Order: sequence, then structure tokens, then C-alpha cells
Amino acid sequence: MNPPTARRWPALLAALLMLATAAGCTARAHATPLAVVDTPSSAFRGTSLPNPLPMPDVTLTDTNATPYPLTSRTAGHLTLLYIGYTHCPDVCPTTMADLGIAVSQLPAAWRDQIQVVFITTDPARDTPSRLRQWLDAFNPHFTGLTGSWNDISRVAAALGLSISPPTTAPDGSIVVQHSAEVLLFYPDGKARLVYSAATSVDDFTHDLTLIHTDPTP
Repeated sequence: MNPPTARRWPALLAALLMLATAAGCTARAHATPLAVVDTPSSAFRGTSLPNPLPMPDVTLTDTNATPYPLTSRTAGHLTLLYIGYTHCPDVCPTTMADLGIAVSQLPAAWRDQIQVVFITTDPARDTPSRLRQWLDAFNPHFTGLTGSWNDISRVAAALGLSISPPTTAPDGSIVVQHSAEVLLFYPDGKARLVYSAATSVDDFTHDLTLIHTDPTP
């Protein structure tokens, strides 16, 4: 994974200082592989999904502790979806910082059409208020979602993402294993591009800008 840029250090430090307990994070490839193809001729820097994935029809809980039906609330928007947890010491805050910077670099009119949705894999600790405080370090408009483990795992399974329930290591730290991909859903509710943990701010900004002029991945 690329080292953090200087511009995202304030957000990263703010998030990392919130870690009140020891934590472990294992970002891993998905157990049910996403069907992806290399598209060297594509103008997009994300990887195309040959079979677009529909947004799962699952209702979770947002940071206002109100129901959040994924399909209806994201319909009509360009949505970047990531599954992780707030106590993650590395890939999760780095990814959210990158997305925060990328979105902030877009014209205001474009930003209004984009949603960033973060779904926790640690619902016992990631309460709605905890999610809101953590996400505010990156962008106060980011959406944080929690719910039952059953509902969260249904979302992950539908998208071919691998997650495991939190476990306690011998040293007492909490270990949470999860995929590290960002999925980009088009306004029609289909994920058409996927980004690895190594994706840079420039890559996200490039694709979000390009999508307004050439929306075909």
C-alpha cells in the first residue's frame, strides 16, 4: 500500500488518536473472488467488473440510528462502498482519507452527486455515534452504517467480499479480517468498477472526473 500523502495526515492522525483499545486488522483478498478483468485500453484506472453487481437489498442502520435501505438510499447516486471498521490501524483510515481528499478535489456540483458509504465489520464496537465521530475526521458527509452481523455478512457475500467476525487474539487485541476493496456503483445501482487498497488519491480523482464525460468503464 502506498504511504499516506502529506495532505491526508491530519485526518489520519485524528482517526488514529481515537483508537482507545488495542486492535488488529487483517486486510485480505475476498474468499469469493470478484469477477474482474484487466482493461489496459480502458481510460479508467479502476478494474472493470464484466458482470456488474447490484447493490444488495439490505437495510442497515445509519449514524442517526435510523434504518438505511441500501438500494433505495443509494439509487441515482454515484456510490463508493467500503467495508471495514473504525478501530482498524491501517488500511481503513488510509482508504477513507484517500476518498475524502479525492472527493474534496471535485467541483461542488459533482460532489453532491457522490456518496461514500462505509459499512462496519465490527458492529459491537462501532456504534452509530462512534461511526459518525470517526468518519467526520475524513468527511462529515460520508455515510456510516452498522447492523446485525447477519445483515452485514449478507452485504459482503452478495458483493463477493470476504469478512470474518471479530476475534480476540492471545494478547487481548481484537482482530478483524476483511477485504480492502472499494466498489464504485453507478446511479443505476450496479457496481462496475473495483479499486484495490493500493489505489491512489489521483486514481480516484481521475476516475470520478472521467465518469462525468465518459461513463463507460
